[in-house]
Amino acid sequence: MSFLLRRIYHGVIYQPNIIQFHPMTNLFLVFVIFLILLFGNIQILFILSIIIITENFLLGNGFGSLSLLKAVSPFLIFLGIITYLFSGFELAIIIVLRFFCGSLSFSLFFAITNPADLSRALEKIYIPPRWALIPSLSLTLVPRIAKDAEETFEALYLRGEIKGFFLRWLPKTLAIILASVIYRSEFLARSLYYKGFNLGPRSHYRKFKFHRNDFYRGFFWLGFFIFTALVI
Repeated sequence: MSFLLRRIYHGVIYQPNIIQFHPMTNLFLVFVIFLILLFGNIQILFILSIIIITENFLLGNGFGSLSLLKAVSPFLIFLGIITYLFSGFELAIIIVLRFFCGSLSFSLFFAITNPADLSRALEKIYIPPRWALIPSLSLTLVPRIAKDAEETFEALYLRGEIKGFFLRWLPKTLAIILASVIYRSEFLARSLYYKGFNLGPRSHYRKFKFHRNDFYRGFFWLGFFIFTALVI
């Protein structure tokens, strides 16, 4: 379980040292990919999987995508077997490809999206700060919670409390992880309170804008989406 949590952590963590894109570009493309996943047939999903794998490696998220893929592979195998038994081989492939592409897409989104920039970008399109902060908090807290869960499991394992039937130690492990989540939530709430969040107009010291790579990537995915719509 410790290896599973570690893989999830490395698969959803922000990586500032790789190629970065405008947060609105990333958010728009996640929405486009979601539509393709929802309506694409098996041929489109195969092409989509190849594109997403290539994009992860070209943009520098190869390790993160492989780490998350290793974490979700047992679930994908189980889901594929269950779907195959009840609905046939073709539907099983479609379901597995959808979850496979979705996992790699979110891994890349987490890796190349600065949480603070995403919040500011949403505010610029007149989304209230209290709502614009939600995606940013998700990008920040999900990796930290995964890291806390990994450290909790390793600490209990070293103390010899992770042994025997899993129902003996799982409730205690979940209780400690839940306590960590509550602590982080309280710490975050106090931090926002002392910074005067949502008490008036906000200013930002750093500006960001669209670059050439944003347009290249956006036009490519928009073209693939149009191609998908014409084929379907």
